[in-house]
Amino acid sequence: MASRLAQRSRVRPARPRALLLSLVGTLAFAVALSACAAEPVVGWRPPTVPESAVTAGVTLAQAGADPLIRDDTTAATESFALVDDARSFDAAELGLAPHRLRSDALDLAARFVYVPGVPAFNEHVDRLIWAAIGASGQPYSPEVHPVDAGLADRGCVAGSAAWPAAEVLSRPETGPVGGAGTAITCEVTGAFGTTLVLVLRTVTGSAADITSDALQTLYLDVSTGDMTEGVQEWREEAPAELWVAASELLRRQAGALSTAPLAAPDATQLALAAEALASAAHPADGGLLVTLPAGLTSPELEGIGAGPTTVQTVLQVDAAIADGWASDQRRALLAAAGQPFGGLTAAGARMTVDCALLPCVALTYDDGPSGFTPELLDTLAAHHAAATFFMIGGTAAGKPDIVARVAAEGHEIGSHTMNHKTLTKIPGAEARAQVHDAAALLRQLSGQPVETYRPPYGAINAETQTAIDMPSVLWTIDTNDWQKPGQSALFERAVLPAQPGHIILFHDIHADTVNAAGDIIAGLQNRGFEPVTVSELFGGTVPNAIVRRG
Repeated sequence: MASRLAQRSRVRPARPRALLLSLVGTLAFAVALSACAAEPVVGWRPPTVPESAVTAGVTLAQAGADPLIRDDTTAATESFALVDDARSFDAAELGLAPHRLRSDALDLAARFVYVPGVPAFNEHVDRLIWAAIGASGQPYSPEVHPVDAGLADRGCVAGSAAWPAAEVLSRPETGPVGGAGTAITCEVTGAFGTTLVLVLRTVTGSAADITSDALQTLYLDVSTGDMTEGVQEWREEAPAELWVAASELLRRQAGALSTAPLAAPDATQLALAAEALASAAHPADGGLLVTLPAGLTSPELEGIGAGPTTVQTVLQVDAAIADGWASDQRRALLAAAGQPFGGLTAAGARMTVDCALLPCVALTYDDGPSGFTPELLDTLAAHHAAATFFMIGGTAAGKPDIVARVAAEGHEIGSHTMNHKTLTKIPGAEARAQVHDAAALLRQLSGQPVETYRPPYGAINAETQTAIDMPSVLWTIDTNDWQKPGQSALFERAVLPAQPGHIILFHDIHADTVNAAGDIIAGLQNRGFEPVTVSELFGGTVPNAIVRRG
């Protein structure tokens, strides 16, 4: 896929292609003139007119009655392309967090990413999906699907910004089940310097009846977190200058000798030139190819019987002229486009998930940290998954580096007491100390708040809970991994019965548990789940009570 620095605000049909004849020197070309134009005298040739400032660097080209761009120009959906034309940009390689949503009840499918360090973009994506949900007019709740649904394949889809709208809806990797409804997809079209360019596309309807097709191009500065939509590519005066150059060349072709300035274009003519400039193509040898539709005219052309045009007019614009028309923003992007992408400033940062929008499940691991925990962290990172670790204070004290890494990679840490005592069998004051002392130690080692605990063996009652006065997190699904049932059994126990809001209990002190984690997370994601922390499951704040599920 030819990568692109910017794209049009809506997808256009691809232009037909034909050989472009560039007429240089005499500027001879075929433009349909008005039927009332006088027949030229045989053998007569107009005198040579010196090239004027408005036409220097701009030539006219035509290919018979159907003047179109040549085969080596960029696609019609591109505004300007300067990044590496030989590659597409892989969102996963760039460190973007991939996500996917499927709602069969609403005939909705969404492929998208979150960008670490650019919350404005992530919030924009959520608003876009919520808008599509609201447009359905139906009640919404997150859905999950069978384990063979294949929804672990998530994130942006290369090429999808330029596919025909019917293809976006009908292809299984982007469209809703049945091929009708709403499809949201994304594509990374630029990565250079500190800039990422992402395209978000929303298509609604069916293959036979596309009702809307909206495309947004967003520019993200990963060093500042700023986001802008689209680019003001051209100076405000550029469309008028384009129109004057085209009209002047047409006037000369018609045989006029006048060098008097043309009257300024009216609003219709100016809009025609602006639209043509916005969709200009970029030949490999530089400059621009600008195609103005039929209807180009001016009082001066009409005065000599040569207007309006009845076919497209193609202008070949030298690079120097095109550069003079460019806006400051475009120039800055062109200058940066040759630089390699510097990477995400907030690479690896955990981005919270809205569990009212996406189906969430909380993975929890008790009794660690252990020597297996680093491997588990690697697996979680590879799957862009989060978890909550309920750590024993006495154990954590001997593994401070692992505790710090858990926190640094965006996971949540909870207290599992200092030395795993049964809280209901000891006095309330001692139970409180067991939980709060471990929380204080874990807070010191991790640098993050520790605001929840899990009672050893799940043993808790109202009296003890009152004494401890901290949210007590139990579970919905107990995998009983301590019984060592094998990795297949762990998969079946964790993945198959899970529902949105469930809390799944594991222990990161068992080899099978850690070895099975990759398959378990992939299985949950194939069903459409987002593995999140306990706090995310509760919208950011866990109730100060005994809780089992969201």
